[in-house]
Amino acid sequence: MIRKAQFTPQNAQVVIVDPKGKIVVPKWTRDAAFVWTDTCIFFGCRPDIEGDTMLTLGDMREVDPGTPPVLQVKLKTPSRKIALESIDIQTILEADVSGQETLVRIWANHPMSPDNVIVGFE
Repeated sequence: MIRKAQFTPQNAQVVIVDPKGKIVVPKWTRDAAFVWTDTCIFFGCRPDIEGDTMLTLGDMREVDPGTPPVLQVKLKTPSRKIALESIDIQTILEADVSGQETLVRIWANHPMSPDNVIVGFE
C-alpha cells in the first residue's frame, strides 16, 4: 500500500528508521543531500519557510517512477517496520516490511531541496 503525506519538516530534514530499532545517527555533512548509517537515513527536503514537501512511502514495485534513484542503501529493520520521521521523532509515515534488513531507494525531484520525495522499500 502506498502512503503519502504533505509535511513541513523542521530544519528541512526527514529521518528514515525502524521506529523501534536501536539507531546510530549519521553525522550530517555540509552540502550533503543524504547521510546514513545502517540504521538511519537523513535526507534534506524543501525548507520549511518555502512550504510542504510531498512524501511517499511504499513497496518499491508500487512507487518506482522508472528513473534511477538518488540513493539506494540497506537499512536494518529488526522490528520489521520502516518509518519516515521528523527530526523531533514525529512519525510522518510508517509501513511494515518483510525482513530485518530492508533495501531502501529514494527518488527526489531536486538534488538538495526537493519538494517531492519517494521512498521505496523491498
